[in-house]
Amino acid sequence: MLTWLLYEPPTSHHMTFIARYGACSHFSGAMETNNEKEALFSAGCEPVVEDEERRRLLWLMAEYFRTVGYTDIKARLPGFMPPPVLSGTIEDHRPDFTCRQSDTARTPIILEIVTPEMVEDPTAENRWSLLSSAAKLYNAELHFVVPKWARTGPVDPVLKRRLARMELTANRVWTV
Repeated sequence: MLTWLLYEPPTSHHMTFIARYGACSHFSGAMETNNEKEALFSAGCEPVVEDEERRRLLWLMAEYFRTVGYTDIKARLPGFMPPPVLSGTIEDHRPDFTCRQSDTARTPIILEIVTPEMVEDPTAENRWSLLSSAAKLYNAELHFVVPKWARTGPVDPVLKRRLARMELTANRVWTV
């Protein structure tokens, strides 16, 4: 069963617990930054995307969807509320981007940024399967975004073949 979990900033009590007893499935430790304590999340659950190429593509999509009037925009970007973490049976993941379309049903979109390095990464299978299951569960559309140009050639046909091998269906693959 998949559930949407909302992230609440940890209190000093939580940080003491993590430091003393170890992290739960979403945390890998604790650190202090600018006199505030922050939680380090496991891979795929971080509230902000660190990879520059992924972040650039995510900014483009966030601005595009905001411009066309989509609502409830959540993105793994500074200044945005991050999407909720999806709990899976193998591992948990946070979508890169979620929003609601401006149609009468306010259809949700779950969006994943895929770089050329990620398209053949075997660890992406659990993540993409979880995103696909969540899209089905919530009657959402699953979208992927790939760069238009890469040194290795076009990314979208490689991604589409990989998704087909995994028996996953994307509603749309954006090339930007």
